Amino acid sequence: MLDVVKRVKRSYSPGICIDSAHLYLYQGDWARHKPVCKALRALEDAGSSMALHFYNLADPTSGDVINTQELAELTGMCLHADVYDFEKIIGRPLIMIERNLFGWEPRCAACGITDRMIRIRAKQQGQASSTQLQKCMDCQSTFFCSPRHFALIKKTHGTVPINGYGNLSQCQLNQQIREDVRFFNLLSDAKTSISPDAPTALADSAPLTWAPERVMDEWSSLKGSTWEGEFASHLDVPAGKGPFLRSASDGLALPMTILYALEVLNGEWKPKDTLVIHVLGPSGPEIQNSMVFEEIVHRLPGLKRLELLLCGPEMSGVNQTDTKGGPEMELDTCPTYHEHIQQKGSSFKVPDLAVAFNSGASEVESDSWKETMKMLIEKKIPSVFTSFNELEAAKESAMLSELGAPLVPELGPCRNPWGSMLLKTEPGRLDGFYNSNGWFAGGFK
Repeated sequence: MLDVVKRVKRSYSPGICIDSAHLYLYQGDWARHKPVCKALRALEDAGSSMALHFYNLADPTSGDVINTQELAELTGMCLHADVYDFEKIIGRPLIMIERNLFGWEPRCAACGITDRMIRIRAKQQGQASSTQLQKCMDCQSTFFCSPRHFALIKKTHGTVPINGYGNLSQCQLNQQIREDVRFFNLLSDAKTSISPDAPTALADSAPLTWAPERVMDEWSSLKGSTWEGEFASHLDVPAGKGPFLRSASDGLALPMTILYALEVLNGEWKPKDTLVIHVLGPSGPEIQNSMVFEEIVHRLPGLKRLELLLCGPEMSGVNQTDTKGGPEMELDTCPTYHEHIQQKGSSFKVPDLAVAFNSGASEVESDSWKETMKMLIEKKIPSVFTSFNELEAAKESAMLSELGAPLVPELGPCRNPWGSMLLKTEPGRLDGFYNSNGWFAGGFK
């Protein structure tokens, strides 16, 4: 990492640029970072900024209270303005990981200003700026631009629990995220030392794929249970069960969400000899964590055959999973789901469950997702959709409702009790967190 810092030391936005270089170097593409670095310098050298213009027109911290709604709107406007200006300079649309470099740029939690905006403002005023954002010394993840602004955020930041996160404050949750990042780095370093030529995991992937090897004697309801109750006793680690379980939950959320949805949709569910699951629009996490689907087999002792169909345009083939002498687990792939159903025609068989993990149906390929939703509803296929956060869940739930899906209240829009425990901060926001499969958007049959 020190080498990265040296190579980008001329950047005027080191907070962003180092993250950008770190990201691209881990993908073996230093050359791709260079134009990003130059564009960041050009963005600041221009000496003007639409984002700063929006900031100067707003005042979310008048008096002794922060107008959180105005601050959120201001932050969003500044983020879009920065991305717009940057795309004009670099001459192409930014991909999502590049947009997130701006989304995660440190900002004052009270007014939304960034170090880059402070420097541009000083340059416009003909001054040499020595002011820099300071950070909370406890979590080192929340920033402020002045003692007054720190005083405005200090009480709520450190002591007020965030709803839905186990009575932890924003500061405590930030500290938990830092602990999980350290654990991630330790595992990544361990993998590299074992296999130096192995590709390094991307920053948004959990490096730990784990499931207990035990096989349960009988099916046990998941309603009212917790991650700790189901898995903590099976952990045998020297220290730090918390970060280990949170990291493992990122992959285990897939089979646990499937089992919970099956139980909710079927009432007093009696497991079958054969279980057919269709995974819609799978991406990296579903493919990389295919091994953890064995947890379904381990929890259903009478199950003899598990069939998984991974269906989506990103699929290029998945290897057969070895279940170590247990029930057969079949993996297959196909294009978009509604096309798959049309191709099968009368031979199509309704699965026990179709699941779309973190579909993003309201944000990406919405028209294609609507066609799939219509087909799911028309064929009365038991289905469940999950999302990263509450806003996405609400939007996708509205899509399903408008198409006539008979939604089950227990499956959204609401929190998924079996969503990943591995939290991440929302890009482009000064508060808020998201987690993989953290929300149910909707379930129906």
